[in-house]
Amino acid sequence: MKNPMMKLAGGLALALLTSTVFAQTSACNSQCLGDIARAYLRDVAKQDSTHLPWADQVRYTENNVAMMIGDSFWGAGPGIQDGGLLLTDTSTGNVVWFGISTEHGQPAYHGLRLKVSNKQISEVESYIARKEMPEAFAVTDGFKPDAAFTATVPAASRRSREQLIALVDGYFNTKQQNSGQLFTAFSADCVQKTNGVTTTAGDVYWAAKAVAGCEAQMKAGVYKPVDRIRARRYPVVNEDTGVVVALSLEDHATRYLDYKIADGKTLNVQFPNPNARGHFDVFKIENGAIKRIEGVSASLPYYIHSLWAE
Repeated sequence: MKNPMMKLAGGLALALLTSTVFAQTSACNSQCLGDIARAYLRDVAKQDSTHLPWADQVRYTENNVAMMIGDSFWGAGPGIQDGGLLLTDTSTGNVVWFGISTEHGQPAYHGLRLKVSNKQISEVESYIARKEMPEAFAVTDGFKPDAAFTATVPAASRRSREQLIALVDGYFNTKQQNSGQLFTAFSADCVQKTNGVTTTAGDVYWAAKAVAGCEAQMKAGVYKPVDRIRARRYPVVNEDTGVVVALSLEDHATRYLDYKIADGKTLNVQFPNPNARGHFDVFKIENGAIKRIEGVSASLPYYIHSLWAE
């Protein structure tokens, strides 16, 4: 790799670099954020970090583990497949990418967040779900995030930023220690995918085999083993498209190995040992109801401390 990230003396070299590639102005608009993210994706595939507009201090985590730029994914023969989803939020300075990356040719589902301050990258956060993890994992060939995430919602069907976040937060409140009581709303045709697997089809993935549909699964209490969903953050929200990007940590204490859902059916927990999941999820909301959820789930140690939550 060529010169992995280091603090630049006095910021002079960085200023010279960014003045030619990303001209310094008072704000970074959506195009600017997108350009920086595309440059990051391009350069990580080249394993060359020297042309990116780094801030003096940069925080980088991969699956909630602190890294140096140049380590782990950067050094694993990385590749970025075409067809990923790029979303920006100028009010927070965040830009995210969701798609398929490769390490030494092996594909993985990848959710990436960059924080841009003064047109410089100050934060890098990745959740990478690899096939070898004990998680849902679909064949990656031909995978593309749903086009609905970039489609504009009719004005009458939009909700405010605060309302959109409240609906997603309500989803998490419903899912943790899932009792069947709803704290959010779902559209009748709601679909959820995790690591490319449709978990709402009623025929795959752990407890979801018992019931089909977003709302039906929640009312049945199939996610009761989820003890808590914490470190919730919403770096990208778009009122025009009804999209919310959510990052969270989901704990499974595994205090029991089986449990009953609303219809009396007994289900087994997915894993016999305590664990956590790092989640990067993209929500589509229309008419005040969650319509689509797609994202990345990566297995982590139980109750791992969040390196990003305040």
